[in-house]
Amino acid sequence: MELPIKFSPTGPEGWLAQHDVPQETATFISGTPMGADHSYFDRANPKYRMGIWRSQPYTEFYESYAADEFMVVLDGEVTLEAEGFAETYRKGDAFFVPKGFRGYWRQDQPMLKYYVIIE
Repeated sequence: MELPIKFSPTGPEGWLAQHDVPQETATFISGTPMGADHSYFDRANPKYRMGIWRSQPYTEFYESYAADEFMVVLDGEVTLEAEGFAETYRKGDAFFVPKGFRGYWRQDQPMLKYYVIIE
């Protein structure tokens, strides 16, 4: 039986205190992409997952964003830049990055977010 899942802004018990580990990036530009990811739920067909993610500051470039992703910033901020576009998302903001987005993820401070990824 499927049941609702509560997301905690601090992740599962002890998650925030865990050591940061290297995070997967697109084309790494600068910074240190170290953090943690916890998937609260995932499904194989159709493929999607949702969870909480944190990372230290870094910048990366996406030639083509691999999935549709909805995010809610819990702490910190990120600026997304593309040709003719620049927008900063801060604590409390919700935003969506469509599959195929071509541009920069510029994160100048630690960030914590909820995410829903649909591939």
